[in-house]
Amino acid sequence: CLSPLLCFPLMPPRAEVWVAGGGALIIFYLWRRYRNSTALPSQFGIACSSASTLTFREEIPEEASPSIGRRATEQQRFAKANPGAAKLQSHVGYNVELIRQRNELYQMVKDIPRLPELDYQPCGRYFESSQEEVLHPLIEAATCILVPGAYFGDEGKGKTVDAIARHPAVKVVARVNSGENAGHTVFGGNGVKYDFHLCPSGLLTAGKINVVGPECVMDPVSFMEREISQLVSTGVDYKERLFIGNVHLVCPHHKLLDLVASWDSPNASTLQGMGPVHASKASRRGLRLDHLFNERHGLVGAGTRLHLDMRSYWGALKELGVGEAELLVKARANPKIQKHVLDFIEATDKISYVLDLFDRFVVNNPDFPPRADVSHMLRKTVSAGDKVLLEGPQSYLLSNAAEKFWDAGTSANTDASGMLCASRLNLADDSLKALVINIHKAPGSSRVGSGANPCAFVPQHYFSSVGAAKIDFELMELDWRQVSQAFFASVQPNGLVKPGIFCNKTGKYDLGVAMAAATCIHPSHQEFGVTSGRPRVCGYFDCVAQAEVMQVQGPYCSISAFDRGDDYDAFGVCIAYVYVHPKGRTMVSNGRVFESGTIIKAGEQLPTQQILFHCLPIVKQVRGWRETPIFQRSKWWQEQNHPVQLPEQVCEVLDLIEHFTKTKVISIGNGPKGDEIIYITRRR
Repeated sequence: CLSPLLCFPLMPPRAEVWVAGGGALIIFYLWRRYRNSTALPSQFGIACSSASTLTFREEIPEEASPSIGRRATEQQRFAKANPGAAKLQSHVGYNVELIRQRNELYQMVKDIPRLPELDYQPCGRYFESSQEEVLHPLIEAATCILVPGAYFGDEGKGKTVDAIARHPAVKVVARVNSGENAGHTVFGGNGVKYDFHLCPSGLLTAGKINVVGPECVMDPVSFMEREISQLVSTGVDYKERLFIGNVHLVCPHHKLLDLVASWDSPNASTLQGMGPVHASKASRRGLRLDHLFNERHGLVGAGTRLHLDMRSYWGALKELGVGEAELLVKARANPKIQKHVLDFIEATDKISYVLDLFDRFVVNNPDFPPRADVSHMLRKTVSAGDKVLLEGPQSYLLSNAAEKFWDAGTSANTDASGMLCASRLNLADDSLKALVINIHKAPGSSRVGSGANPCAFVPQHYFSSVGAAKIDFELMELDWRQVSQAFFASVQPNGLVKPGIFCNKTGKYDLGVAMAAATCIHPSHQEFGVTSGRPRVCGYFDCVAQAEVMQVQGPYCSISAFDRGDDYDAFGVCIAYVYVHPKGRTMVSNGRVFESGTIIKAGEQLPTQQILFHCLPIVKQVRGWRETPIFQRSKWWQEQNHPVQLPEQVCEVLDLIEHFTKTKVISIGNGPKGDEIIYITRRR
């Protein structure tokens, strides 16, 4: 049964904001005071090895979650009191307020006029082509190829990186910034699974040099235990094709600063030390790899630097009012805290402990990869007429340089310009020709962590607020086709999504909640963190955000997982937002005034996150392609005489995306394996 009930989300609990900058102790104090005194409003939207044997899955773990303090404790009690699907039902806890606010906001804007853009008729026709015809000419015209994410991470960059790395002219594959909070899982030709976080995915491609650049941050213990140990145990020869630059070092106190900062909500961070180590980097007090191979003492010694950097650790404990005994109890209770971090707490001489630890894992470890001046290596490669590939962590919208989302992103500049700058290639050299191939994912575009997400089916904080997990979705016993048909039927002529209630034998659910859960658990989606197991928040393909990305680093884009649309009767694309404040307030972003009812179209000035929290998607609906599945191993696809014209409905979606975002889509994914990708050309 589907009964109409208008609904919109609750103001979120406090949102945690990472600050990375100089003066580590002062920064920590200011940041913690800010975190404890600031509440961000909710976002009010819903909807919103051979190549043939490599399988790619990518996870970008959260640096922060919107749940902290007393709110987190309340959520834990709520989850225990409402096990299984009960916590997701419309009459339980936060869901009641969610529905009430959805109702109120929908009433405020339900009569907005239909936009002329909704009447756009897609006319492009797309044909299957080949890697040699589409990708190779782009590679051959460039000297430096960059593959950044175009959304909020987890777009499936590994497959395109692998395809580019296999081009004979590409000699070096590089990770140039960020740390182990980014990564992907690669299944090799022998079926062995490799979980890479800092190692470039080109490491499994024979004949390629792989490097980790000096702007990356590395915990050497994690790197050796989690990544290099896999290569050693499976006999992968990496010593002549993996080189490590003068990286910044993540020390135990950085990870403990993460724990201290999320004291009341220990699941609010990945506890990888990303924010604190970038703060050390910015304040020029941290350690780099070279420090381990030189003197410990003296004004420039590693011990002196570490002593100064650890002042932030002692200050954080004092500000929180806890000692190391209490910290140790807290750390032991958290499975994300590694043994060497626990041992650090108990160490009497912490400086010697850290340096001895790194001596054991790096300096005196024969398995540690060889070191090199990576920036020099990249420049020499390009000057010799060869090509380099820069593999992007996270994404444009998660970059700390992405003005509109910087307060809910990562701690490094992970957009294309940040990657290029971190490579230290000569930007003034006329011979440097950069090619950017952005990676997106649809259907089921997803985001992890906190922040605004106008195109999401539920508020970005919803799953963490109710403590939802995969088992809860399974207990809902949702029928995908029933849920998706009901959800897309709720799209109104003016593009707004009319909220509703979805009913089945297990209970009644907010329609957006049902769609979000059904999307996560769909067999072809499986939107759960590879490591954390936490559900990702999914939504519509966001043309407004994509247009912003394309203005900065477009036009080329590959859209992964497009074969998911094989199981859709209808598909939605967000072509604009409407701003609506629950209290009717006017807000301003970069001089533009936003009043309730203000429309933000794709290609227009994108407001900052403060405004985006109060935006709803305007959706153009198109047909799905259930009868003509493009999954590479489907019967229909295999029976076609290739190369083929893509199904009409697929062409409509591609045309819409290109039209509204000025993207040039060069390929779409049609399966998880390395060769399950369709290169495309457009004709009218």
